[in-house]
Amino acid sequence: MTEELDAVMFDLGGTLIDLVPTKDVVFHKVLVRHGHKVPLANLTKAIAEADRKFDKESADLDGVHEDWFWNKFDKFVLDRVAYRGDHTEFAKDVSSEFERIVPNVKSWTEYADVRPLLDSLQERDFKLGLISNATDLARKVVNHLGLSKYFETVVISDEVGFRKPDKRIFKLAASKANVSPSRILYVGDKFEVDVVGARGAGMNSILIDRAGIYSDVDCIRIRTLNELRRFL
Repeated sequence: MTEELDAVMFDLGGTLIDLVPTKDVVFHKVLVRHGHKVPLANLTKAIAEADRKFDKESADLDGVHEDWFWNKFDKFVLDRVAYRGDHTEFAKDVSSEFERIVPNVKSWTEYADVRPLLDSLQERDFKLGLISNATDLARKVVNHLGLSKYFETVVISDEVGFRKPDKRIFKLAASKANVSPSRILYVGDKFEVDVVGARGAGMNSILIDRAGIYSDVDCIRIRTLNELRRFL
């Protein structure tokens, strides 16, 4: 694949960076507050199952009117861990936690496999880019983590007016990088949003499946960014 590529572009959240505390830890904290004790491992598994179950529907999110989605997501997770409390009160509480944590740039960290890979790709003169369904917070986080030096092209949905999987956002990134979509490899963690979207724009795509939840999808799948080296 290497000889056919000039650029590698990435999703951001779930691919290069993660929330601290992670989503499962936030859920666990709120459940304990509501008097429901469950092993963290069980909750982690339930959230992973929800991510897979609602993958296709996540492609319909608009970044604004998303309560319908997260209500379904939360209910699925709560049912999996046999929570019998008030789902509405839990949803309000967990939303408040995320609203407090997510906007803080210090609440985000890069995965351990990110910088070594980006260093390697940069040394090999690949053009690197980001395509993210996000607000300007994404730029602030990338700058805070010192990752901005790697990316020549950064396309943020809030800034351009359309979101993945809309092929326009991928084509815009290709245009900004001055690279044909067919010579770009895109790496993301959501099948419908990232892989299907990139394919629709004519890009090559690989799914990073850190939790191992996408065994049934038709695409190249890796568990860590280290594995990406096999294809570059």
